[in-house]
Amino acid sequence: MRTLAGTLIGLMCWGAAFAHASVPSGKTTVVYFGNQTQGDFDSKVKPVFDAQSCKSCEIVNYTPYTKEGAVDMAALRERVSSLPDGASFVFFDFNMKVNDQNKDLVELLNQKAEKGLVIVGSAGAPRANEASGPLSRTVLGQVRNALIIGELGEKDRLMPSAFYGPEMLTALRPPKDKIGQGYGPLIFAANLAEHWNKHSSAEWTEYLKNKKSKSRKIWLDLNDMF
Repeated sequence: MRTLAGTLIGLMCWGAAFAHASVPSGKTTVVYFGNQTQGDFDSKVKPVFDAQSCKSCEIVNYTPYTKEGAVDMAALRERVSSLPDGASFVFFDFNMKVNDQNKDLVELLNQKAEKGLVIVGSAGAPRANEASGPLSRTVLGQVRNALIIGELGEKDRLMPSAFYGPEMLTALRPPKDKIGQGYGPLIFAANLAEHWNKHSSAEWTEYLKNKKSKSRKIWLDLNDMF
């Protein structure tokens, strides 16, 4: 009986330790993928993230670059497949239409999401020579459970050139007087990082989706979500 009791107590302690380990602790690391140079990341992206998030939060630029310093989209899939250890969640600061060249990236992101990786991303906008379109035809729009954030312009309307659709969790109006247009999704990522330890990675997506489904607002703001 003593042996059985000891075994049961041991199993209970192991279960409690496992449940505790499933909740992230310590430093929160956001892995960043963008479409701008390393210099722009250092001078524009990181300062905004640091100002909006906690001291124990960090954002790491994992964007692949060519020897000339341009974004290497061809190497993006390889980078996503080899995320650094200790990554809390991934933030894509851009989006693009699905084509034959990036379908494998969509598949890889869905595989990562199924294994528990939280993928946050900007709704994004098409290239200058392309027309806007639904999110369902974009890379992030085809990633299951991706947390897609849009931006609001004048009169709290979506930016007319951006991708759109029900796949969007919400759209935010960035503080123009302090930061400027284009930083709404980054501000969301910074706030998620600050509150990251309140839930496990497996819980965050469902938690935010439930917030959206239960709200009567068209667009949730940061206070509604965090």
